[in-house]
Amino acid sequence: MNGPQPQPPSEYFFERSPWNDWRVLFLIALLMSCCDFLAGPIVFFPFLFVIPVALMAWNCGLRTALWLGAILCIIRFSIQYAWGIPYTLPVAIINAILRLAILFFITFLCGKLSEQTQALRARVRTLEGLLPTCSFCKDIRDENGEWQQIEEYVTSRSEALFTHGICPKCITKHFSEVMNREAQKKVAEGDQEQSTS
Repeated sequence: MNGPQPQPPSEYFFERSPWNDWRVLFLIALLMSCCDFLAGPIVFFPFLFVIPVALMAWNCGLRTALWLGAILCIIRFSIQYAWGIPYTLPVAIINAILRLAILFFITFLCGKLSEQTQALRARVRTLEGLLPTCSFCKDIRDENGEWQQIEEYVTSRSEALFTHGICPKCITKHFSEVMNREAQKKVAEGDQEQSTS
């Protein structure tokens, strides 16, 4: 019952299949690299590398996207080398490092934005909406139609923890007989002590 909560359908198309599958994104990146190679040494397509890397950062995590960005930059450098670099090797290395830095920066921004968006969605999901509760036992019906104790439901969706006690009203209502007996016992003990002294 306390497993991961089902994710609501996303409003963004790029969070749905096939755009959220790392294999598809990697294939798109390789296809873009092939287009870059086929275009020849004059026409550049490195700006297209941002698309699969940004989608990878959003859907698959920052580390995976950074790896993909590094692989794409190495492929781009290799393509330049295969076609014959039109400038000196140090300039080509500097261009590759700049390309890598820009791609990493964009990837980092997309990854952090994705993390914040997911955290915000989770927070909104825990704080909004109507809670269908049982009128008698106060259990809550979740999205799957299953009933959970209020403590389980709230704990699984927030960082709140529960402790239990009994309020004075409930002590009087539910344990009045016990309280009366205890009070009578104390009075009797007090009377015995007074009579013996």
